[in-house]
Amino acid sequence: MVSFLTYSLYPMDYQLITLVNGANTPWLDRFMWAMTHAWPWLPMLVLMFGLIFLCYRRRSWRVILFIALAVGTSDIISSGILKPLVHRPRPSHNPELTLHLHERPNGTFYRGGPYGFPSSHAANSSTLAILLYLFLRPFLSRKWPLALFLAGFVLLFCYTRVYLGVHYPTDILAGWCVGIIVSLSAFTLYQHLDKKRQNVTLYR
Repeated sequence: MVSFLTYSLYPMDYQLITLVNGANTPWLDRFMWAMTHAWPWLPMLVLMFGLIFLCYRRRSWRVILFIALAVGTSDIISSGILKPLVHRPRPSHNPELTLHLHERPNGTFYRGGPYGFPSSHAANSSTLAILLYLFLRPFLSRKWPLALFLAGFVLLFCYTRVYLGVHYPTDILAGWCVGIIVSLSAFTLYQHLDKKRQNVTLYR
């Protein structure tokens, strides 16, 4: 299985990453390098968690804690378990590929860690986005603006990884699969515990 994941997807990934990474310009280089980090997204996070506080009030700390634990879990699964298990080298470490890599001010090139399957950026961002949507959805009359906004965040955040040459597209897809599983599991668990808490409160 590991051999299949490591090698059989390369031809398709070669073509896609060459297409995305090859469409580079100086201003895109600066933009993608900035957007691949967490700090440009901090205003969005403040806004989202502010909405959670307004919607859930005294329960908001439980919601935020669940989201934080879910994102941490997706990071452990992707980085701590699957990457060492699969051992799939990042494209930036593949001598068969000639990629445009981000050059740091000290002259070194950003290559990321040795392994890239699945993408932790994809796993963590999709976990975060899905849970934000699921928790805020009941309080919105129009749900599609939030869905589009969060989907745009995930797509751009993950696109930067392919553009920078540190992830194959299938690394991103695998990370999304991890994020979907973790976020839906966490939300189901929250609903179960919240319902149980309400029942205990009701019968006191």
